[in-house]
Amino acid sequence: MNKNPVSVSTPEELYFEILRYLPVKSLLRFRCVCKMWRSMISDPSFVEAHRSRSAAALLFSVPDKSSRPWKYTLVSVQNGEARRQPAPVLSPPEIEFCHRHISQSVNGLVCIYEQYEEDYDYTRQIQAPRVLVYNPGNLEHVTLPPPTAFTDVWLWRRCSQSISLGFDPSTNTYKILKELVCRDDRYYEIFSLGGGGGAWRIIKDKDLPVYGLTRKGICVNGTIYWAKSIKLVGGEMRQNVMIAFDVGEEKFREVPIPPATRTWWGEGWGRTWNMIEIGGDLAIVDFHEVVESISDVMTMWKLEDSVYGIWSIKRIVLPEFCTSSSRLPYTMRRPFMTSMDGGEITLIPNGLFKDWYIFHCNLEQESGRKEVISRSPEDDWNWRDGPYQCIPGVDCLDISVYKESLISLSEICSL
Repeated sequence: MNKNPVSVSTPEELYFEILRYLPVKSLLRFRCVCKMWRSMISDPSFVEAHRSRSAAALLFSVPDKSSRPWKYTLVSVQNGEARRQPAPVLSPPEIEFCHRHISQSVNGLVCIYEQYEEDYDYTRQIQAPRVLVYNPGNLEHVTLPPPTAFTDVWLWRRCSQSISLGFDPSTNTYKILKELVCRDDRYYEIFSLGGGGGAWRIIKDKDLPVYGLTRKGICVNGTIYWAKSIKLVGGEMRQNVMIAFDVGEEKFREVPIPPATRTWWGEGWGRTWNMIEIGGDLAIVDFHEVVESISDVMTMWKLEDSVYGIWSIKRIVLPEFCTSSSRLPYTMRRPFMTSMDGGEITLIPNGLFKDWYIFHCNLEQESGRKEVISRSPEDDWNWRDGPYQCIPGVDCLDISVYKESLISLSEICSL
């Protein structure tokens, strides 16, 4: 009997199918197994196949109530469990990155960025509040350079910034759009990852938006969208506005809004609607009738054609446990809505509290499920005593849906 080991050659296609079901952390280790595995795991077709089957997770920017000024921690939520994300380490290390907001995720990447805080000591900083492109899966990050519009750090005491991440599928290029608001002035800058750009470029499009981009942008099929309600000059009447930015052409335009829609209103605690990406499409979801106890129906408009403003409408009957005011905390009556799955809408409380949970509503079956979120004991989310006991104001700028991705920022920036 031959006792010598027999070498069995497994087809590369089988390795491909098996490996793409593994988490990023394992795949990063397995690149060291052999040259073939390293080449396969780094191949763009494998990176996309792996990301497409990865389960979606929520990424929060959570304030630490014990620090002054507030410091923010990144927390990921998946499969009913909340875990802290390792904080990016910047250079020089003594200047701590005090991120506050998170952009929409694009192919597993997000932008996390600072915002000027009145009680933050910027005198020890050598530059304006920073912007990072971050991959929560492999923990890579890239720090973007200071803005071009102005270089005086002290001007940030009168300024705010809004960041959106975009992707141009025709050239496979990632771009970061920044709006700087300084009192009555607005500046728009764009930064391209890779390609040897290395600096922000000021956008001088004649169709620059005059209303500002105060909410998070949603990038769908190479276009970033924003929706908001504005006050008309000389009165309290409001008007809905939707702005689109073509990432490839770097041009702004207005998009016709859904016909016969209720006027959108409210920011933060007053919000009763959200713009979301669902199944690769852009949609606006309105929760107003549920909030006002008019009905148990949520309305969703899906954008079918952005040029001609063609929208389809779907009215979704919510399960009783999603609409009963006696069973809901106050923070759930003004929820943030998103989609972690093309067939579901996820409702997230506008605040973090001790016994925290989220709702998932199935669009086709008009059914729902409640997901209780567990966390480690040191993550104390109780903000204050009283009837609500929560960290208030979890907003669309503090949360993002992402999928684990093998995309390498170092490789993108070296192109």
